[in-house]
Amino acid sequence: MQSDCRWQLLWNLGDQTHLKPLRSVSCYYDHAMLSCPPLKGFKTTIVAALLFTLLPAALAQDSFTQDAQHFDYDANAALDVKELSVQNRNGVSIHDLTYASPKGGTVPAYLVVPKGDGKFAAIIWGHWMMPHSPTANRQEFLEEAIALAPTGVVSLLIDTPQVREGFKQSPYPSILAQQVVDLRRGVDLLLSRPDVDPKRIAYVGHSFDSGAGAILDAVDKRFAAFVFMSGPQSDRELILSSDSPRMIALRKSQPADKIEQMLQASAWADSAAYAKHLGPAPALFQYGLHDEEWVPLQDAKDYFAMSSGPKEVKYYDSDHALNAEARRDRVTFLREHLALRALPPGMLESLPLTK
Repeated sequence: MQSDCRWQLLWNLGDQTHLKPLRSVSCYYDHAMLSCPPLKGFKTTIVAALLFTLLPAALAQDSFTQDAQHFDYDANAALDVKELSVQNRNGVSIHDLTYASPKGGTVPAYLVVPKGDGKFAAIIWGHWMMPHSPTANRQEFLEEAIALAPTGVVSLLIDTPQVREGFKQSPYPSILAQQVVDLRRGVDLLLSRPDVDPKRIAYVGHSFDSGAGAILDAVDKRFAAFVFMSGPQSDRELILSSDSPRMIALRKSQPADKIEQMLQASAWADSAAYAKHLGPAPALFQYGLHDEEWVPLQDAKDYFAMSSGPKEVKYYDSDHALNAEARRDRVTFLREHLALRALPPGMLESLPLTK
């Protein structure tokens, strides 16, 4: 370990004394401080250049690794799937079921299965949490999932922790962590089915679940495509600089140092912490042009700009709910990346929009 010291430095940039000529350096390796031999002449220049080039990436990767651990779980635990009922609509079966959450309790879900034999593509759908909306639950995308089933798609739609029976209020980061882990467990459920093609699994998330989806994209590489609706965005940017009346009221009600403390404590739950780790699955970002209350346009543009991986963005003449054009684009994107069959003419137009 001593012999690799110059090449494995994690330099404490907070100490400006390190910016002096490098006659001796204190360095960190696996969180243990080592004492490096003096660096002289040309070697000093080379090491300094390497530090400035490699250190930011090393620190960012170390931070990401620590943050991502919040979303780890035991993939070998029993799924404990329990089917409550089954309905049939024109050959499409809708299974009302639950499966075990690694964070405790059960996950209510719909499993929508087309008739015939697979291998089918699969989509996991994450709903929005708009107050007072009748579709702030797994119902939001149910009609869309049923419509897509004949194109060759198995769909899993789960309730977020906040709308499950017996939910007890918890800090936002812990709720988000449970949702991400439960979505990952949903992938396990799909992969346990012989009719699902493991190379053709996509995720669609709206609002709260677009943020969860961005983290999912960063920490779980089993997906073939992502669609992010009305999000994600940087929590820090939203809280500190948004003109949203909600955020203005928050900034007025709390001392700035308290807000900063909160943001630092929950930084690992901010979608922005994962933006540079998206991909390689292609992603479609969808934002409304009239969504200043929830996702200001600048926040949307900033998140898309900072995100990595193959990506495209579309903006719509809509609010947080998005519109029919967004649905058409979403289905076109999913058809392309999951190799789905065409929908009958007029099928999408007949579906109710999210309200």
